[in-house]
Amino acid sequence: MNKKGRKYDRNKWGWGSESKIPKDLKEYSHSYEDKHPYYDSDRKQKAEEFSMDIIFGCMVGILILIFISLFI
Repeated sequence: MNKKGRKYDRNKWGWGSESKIPKDLKEYSHSYEDKHPYYDSDRKQKAEEFSMDIIFGCMVGILILIFISLFI
């Protein structure tokens, strides 16, 4: 397969040669060790936690309103 062109320019993207890629990609991948600057940031985690709290509160409110409407 011809791996030339912008998509396969390994030097431009800092990939190194294909011979350096180990058989077990878990050892090669850095995603298991490094934290992503956006998805693992404290700000993002706080925002997700806050949104989950709001969703839970809305669900409890809906259940309370349903319960009240059954007895009125």
